[in-house]
Amino acid sequence: MPASSRTTDPVEPEVADLGPLPASAPIPGGFLDPSLTHPIAEVVYRRRAQVQGRARSIRVRPWGEIPTLELVLADDTAALTVAFLGRRRLAGIDPGAVLTVEGMVGQRNGKLIILNPAYRLGR
Repeated sequence: MPASSRTTDPVEPEVADLGPLPASAPIPGGFLDPSLTHPIAEVVYRRRAQVQGRARSIRVRPWGEIPTLELVLADDTAALTVAFLGRRRLAGIDPGAVLTVEGMVGQRNGKLIILNPAYRLGR
């Protein structure tokens, strides 16, 4: 049996060189840019969203057997639950902390939630 094969070696996808992105191009998902945040009231189920707000409350709660850090992120328009699966604490995230989060909006128990988002502390 050969030491390398298509099933064990990574396959490099063919990528076309499209050149640099223009300055007006939107930032791809996963990159936080405070100028692209939207009010929490405008968040839509099953769409990516980037919002900024203040952590109103924080708790650790098990989801099944997995500890989960849940926080309620609020701005002037609404509030949204943000959950970090498998975490009991994140450095710098305390009640009152200002966060920018970006991720896919889902639903749990009838409320909108973002699971394991990219986040940034401060303004």
